[in-house]
Amino acid sequence: GPSGGSYLSALISSPDFRTRYWDQGGQIGQIIIYIGVIAMAIGIIRLFILSIVSAKVNGQLKNPSQPRKNNPLGRVLMVYEADKAMDIETLELKLGEAILSETPRLESWQTLLKIVSTVSPLLGLLGTVTGMITVFQAITLFGTGDPKIMAGGISGALVTTVLGIVVAVPTILMYTIVKSRSDRVIHIMEEQATGIIARRAEASGK
Repeated sequence: GPSGGSYLSALISSPDFRTRYWDQGGQIGQIIIYIGVIAMAIGIIRLFILSIVSAKVNGQLKNPSQPRKNNPLGRVLMVYEADKAMDIETLELKLGEAILSETPRLESWQTLLKIVSTVSPLLGLLGTVTGMITVFQAITLFGTGDPKIMAGGISGALVTTVLGIVVAVPTILMYTIVKSRSDRVIHIMEEQATGIIARRAEASGK
């Protein structure tokens, strides 16, 4: 095996981050980096928006008798406040409809995060396979005279798989966090709507 000194010098001469991941990754590698950055930016923005919405919903929970238009729960409660005399079936339908109309806004961009987390490792694999094809074509043409060139080609081919996984892991974590935030708000709305219907049923049953 190589002595400590020669191994160290090989490490020192190894390519920097930009050369290894940007240049060696090629076009596919660059696409993975771009979609990863975009997905994380979207995730952070959604997290920020949902944090504000959650805070407003929590504020509304403390004061359910005075619904405000600035939060999803308030808008759902306003349906009941607008016409307290409607029968239970109509109330149930109206509240359900109000929750359904709020859901897409709360869940927006989540599908994109999920797609990126699924597609990026596959793109990485595609980059690796195409890279390996190039390496084997070079071997066919020039033989295996220089193992260094061959090893360099193989490591370059594997870079895209690394990039794919590096993008997929934080994106799926971000998706999970964002989804749990929006699910919590939807759950609160459903819980409050069920409470209103239950109270109405109880009152009409007396």
